[in-house]
Amino acid sequence: MSCNLSPSLPWPALLRARQLLAASDVGIAFVKRREWQCQVSSDLSWQDAEQVLMVDEDPERRAQAARARGAVSFYQTDLHGLPRIESPSDAELESSMASAARVYLPVMLGTVKAKAQGRSFVVGHLTQTLDGRIACENGQSQWIGNQEDLHHSHRMRALLEGVMVGATTAIYDDPQLNVRHVTGPNPRRIVVSGRGRLSHSPSSLKLMQHPGCEVLAGDGSRGDWTEAESDAAKVVVHHMESDNGRIKPQDVLAKLRQRDLDSVYLEGGAGTLSSFLEAGCIDLLQVHIAALVLGSGLPGLTLPAVDHVDKGLKLHIDHVMLDGHVLLTCVPHT
Repeated sequence: MSCNLSPSLPWPALLRARQLLAASDVGIAFVKRREWQCQVSSDLSWQDAEQVLMVDEDPERRAQAARARGAVSFYQTDLHGLPRIESPSDAELESSMASAARVYLPVMLGTVKAKAQGRSFVVGHLTQTLDGRIACENGQSQWIGNQEDLHHSHRMRALLEGVMVGATTAIYDDPQLNVRHVTGPNPRRIVVSGRGRLSHSPSSLKLMQHPGCEVLAGDGSRGDWTEAESDAAKVVVHHMESDNGRIKPQDVLAKLRQRDLDSVYLEGGAGTLSSFLEAGCIDLLQVHIAALVLGSGLPGLTLPAVDHVDKGLKLHIDHVMLDGHVLLTCVPHT
């Protein structure tokens, strides 16, 4: 089966799946009748269904689906939390749906599970070269990724409730952190600023121009935020305990849970992503590996050194292709 994440993937059906899963924990099904749709699986009618992908653990409904006419496939996760699609019939699931399900369903289902456990689901994203670089030595990085990775990032923003970056990324990349390249809701924008560097010119950053921005600032910058706090409709500042300019990832997530954020897309930068990974606060890591070698440059991840390979962070990995590049779905070994 092809594993290319196609630009023609059934995005409206995935957005509908997000709504259904957020509303309840019932099973869902993707049904193709000319085009893909998503519905609650208990309401499923088999009439005129060309293909069906069941995302439902109920044994009776799965047995009913297996007896139905047409090509029926089942989605489930393996012991490591990675996606697995089974197609008992001779007809395999359409590749665009299969690849989309392998990338985005672990995110949506992980969010549902984390919410039930009273915590936030965190997805980290990293775009790097084949030799693990995220930028040249002078910091120039546009564009290591490709157009399909850009669209993928905007889909992720639409699927998760918050998108988060560190202060360095906010200042030097000046991202908007909204959804523009696909349809879907905008996430809340979150910046972790342990040293309070954003306080010097908050009005100049794009992500702070519109309502829905939250800044988690180190307590050492408490007196620097009068300008941002004066426009609380746009920017909400939370003063957090910090240690040498660093706010603990666990404290960040605890604050976001207080703000009713059940899912977070951590887009960078490398320092923030590394600290969350080191703290065990990444549920799923997406790594886009570009077909490019720089030879030297800034590393993607920097974690404390280990003295034996057995002590390294182990991951379970799935992959799809992004127009000639590779997108890895990585689940930390627990």
